Amino acid sequence: MKIVVISDTHGNLSRLDEVLKKEGNVDMILHCGDICGDEETLRRRTGVIAVQIVAGNMDFNGYSPAYRLVDLPFKHLAFMTHGHRYGVNYGTEMLEDEAESVAADIALYGHTHVPDIHEKNGIWVMNPGSLAYPRQRDRRSSYGVIEIKDESAPKLKIMYI
Repeated sequence: MKIVVISDTHGNLSRLDEVLKKEGNVDMILHCGDICGDEETLRRRTGVIAVQIVAGNMDFNGYSPAYRLVDLPFKHLAFMTHGHRYGVNYGTEMLEDEAESVAADIALYGHTHVPDIHEKNGIWVMNPGSLAYPRQRDRRSSYGVIEIKDESAPKLKIMYI
């Protein structure tokens, strides 16, 4: 299974087609919030690909929940949130604790617009950065990819366009 993880598009999905073309066969898209009203646009543009979205601090329409638990193949479980309620500007400890409390082995978040991947205590933590408004030093648009092939550890990576 190939999952594309995006976040912090803030009403600008202009790079999405590039991502989908680059990645080829994608089974699921997870959006970690601050989509700013583009929920239906994302679903329309991705066609039959499964899409899951959580609300960010700039999502005022109330359509998406603050977090989701996403069942993935081979007994993997992703805890997905925007991150602002977990203090991710100051570290990911609260996020990691929450993921552990729900038995998730993957924790996904956004909010900072800065890509990150790390593993702590058996939990893979990923921030895909931002497709539209990156804030890391080189300001390159970024997204995440998760590949799950079997019961072994998932493969997570940050991609740039």
